[in-house]
Amino acid sequence: MNSQGRNKGTTGQAQALSERDIEIIKRSIKGGDNPHQATRNMGIFILSNWLGLRSKELAALKVKDVYENGKVKDTLRLLAGYTKGEKHRGLALANPEVIKAIQAAVVAQEEQYHRINPESPLFRSNRGSSFSANSMRRVLKTIYIDAGFPDASSHSGRRSMITRLAEKGIDVNSIRIIAGHSSLQTTQRYIEENPARLANILKGL
Repeated sequence: MNSQGRNKGTTGQAQALSERDIEIIKRSIKGGDNPHQATRNMGIFILSNWLGLRSKELAALKVKDVYENGKVKDTLRLLAGYTKGEKHRGLALANPEVIKAIQAAVVAQEEQYHRINPESPLFRSNRGSSFSANSMRRVLKTIYIDAGFPDASSHSGRRSMITRLAEKGIDVNSIRIIAGHSSLQTTQRYIEENPARLANILKGL
């Protein structure tokens, strides 16, 4: 049974993370031996969990998508080629955690490569190249395993974000738009199949 009170494999969905889980994972990332890699991995983790970005979207991000004129942009405009279903999507870059993670990722690149290249991937592999969607999935899986969450996957960030929004009372259609889902049914499935959320609802009766 995982930290959400769900036996592995009972829903077929990626494990959603509690606030406590997220803090444990962040501490694990910060404890890495390679500071540049730790900064990169923290950025990947934050954008996965705070913006709900898919592995394909994380891998496709370029510096110019999120950073311009010495500061983080107000909005991330995900191009059709970045997204599942090839649909444009806009996300506000307003959360302090997100802004901090992007700034740190850009500064780390400047320290490593002595310049900020707007065309370079926001997150580079250890060889300095871009990630594929599959290699980005492996990075996220390694992050979770190293932190002691072997049941979590690259999709856990999206589930966690959607669950948090639902618990805050955000309407389902707004959550759908943020997540980039084509239908309300998909978003509702993410929310309704989260045992931890349902337990919290019953606890408050």
